[in-house]
Amino acid sequence: MKLRNFLTGLGMSAVLALGIGGAVAPAAHAAVGATGAATVQAPADHADYTSKDPRTGRVDRGRAEAAGRAGQGAPPARSTLRCHSPQLSGRVFAVTCSGQAYRVFVDCSNRVRYVTPVLSGTRRVAVVCPAGTTAIGGGAFGR
Repeated sequence: MKLRNFLTGLGMSAVLALGIGGAVAPAAHAAVGATGAATVQAPADHADYTSKDPRTGRVDRGRAEAAGRAGQGAPPARSTLRCHSPQLSGRVFAVTCSGQAYRVFVDCSNRVRYVTPVLSGTRRVAVVCPAGTTAIGGGAFGR
């Protein structure tokens, strides 16, 4: 009798683990909170970026924070900001800019705009949208 109960419990565990029971929680979209209740994870509130100084080769990495809705008009660029060679590919928007105090932004398919911290000098900046999204536009503003 004990052996049968053990095998029955083991079989049910396997059925639930494999999802054959018909009710499998979507693990990629849920997390268990401190109270034990499942909670839905919020989309990422940041994107990653790298900026490279073409003269020294120095690379800086950091986070670009969410700052508004994708597709908003960019603040006007001042006459001292110069940007060229924009590239849009998959999750990445990259551009080379030269200025005194500027920010680079990317609009992602989750309808969020991500903006880098203030940068200066000549930099090749690449901003990467969060996983599961695509870069749909980008630019820079400042001076």
